[in-house]
Amino acid sequence: MSALSRRHSLCALAGGAWALAAAAEGVLRMPGPPVFAGQRPFFQGDLARLALKKGGRPETLQLLTMPTWPRQVRELRDGHVDFAPLPAHAEAYAEFGLRRVDFPIRRGLLGLRRLVCRRERLAELEALPDLAALKALRLGYGAEWVDRPLLEGLGFRTLPTRSTDHLYAALLAGECDYLSRGVNEIGPELAHYDPGGQQLAAPAQRLLWYPLDDCYFVPQRNGRLHEALTLGLQRALQDGSYQRLFRRHYAAVIELLAKARVWTVEGYPPPTGLPRASFDLLRHWPAA
Repeated sequence: MSALSRRHSLCALAGGAWALAAAAEGVLRMPGPPVFAGQRPFFQGDLARLALKKGGRPETLQLLTMPTWPRQVRELRDGHVDFAPLPAHAEAYAEFGLRRVDFPIRRGLLGLRRLVCRRERLAELEALPDLAALKALRLGYGAEWVDRPLLEGLGFRTLPTRSTDHLYAALLAGECDYLSRGVNEIGPELAHYDPGGQQLAAPAQRLLWYPLDDCYFVPQRNGRLHEALTLGLQRALQDGSYQRLFRRHYAAVIELLAKARVWTVEGYPPPTGLPRASFDLLRHWPAA
């Protein structure tokens, strides 16, 4: 996910808002996981609860289902949700009055990408010698993802598509050679788009990494919530409760890293205002 062409990608936000019921007293509202993810654990929600507790906020967290991040930005701007985990490029949302909590939610896990290909090409991708060979293939990528121009500038050949549904349709149709998906996204997506497990595959020992993650965003009018989340996240990182929560959610990712070869995409900068050192996933849980 994702030099920003944000006006095109966010212009639809100027339309009418989807009317959500007002939050009950003592409740904070945040977008939850995609519908197809079902009842799987949701780290962003569990971390938000931990941060609110450690930041001195007693409210209950209510997760709401919203299909796309532009929709989330719109509802956040219009006061129908209180905060949201969004791709960390703050400049994409500045005109909508949103303020970033400067803490990568998963310490760079969003930038750890697994490749997805058609099953008949699995051996080909597993045999790729280096990142240059991968760049010669065509990558299916979201047309509105904010980092697509950056990846293209770094030599990736992309096929822009409009949605996750279109990404997988393009891959299955042979219009692109592979997808690059978050390690925590790939399980639910393969179960959804290839339920029989016969058409798609993901090389287990070929991962990409670049400094990318989500951050929580809060309307500028709610400075107290921003302060509480910032304080709570820092406290959780310092006292080890963040690391314990991460291990509980992502034990399989940590195990995968211990066995995989990770290609770091050189030249990919962290989002403006976030130090590269805060994307410390591979320092805490190194790859093979």
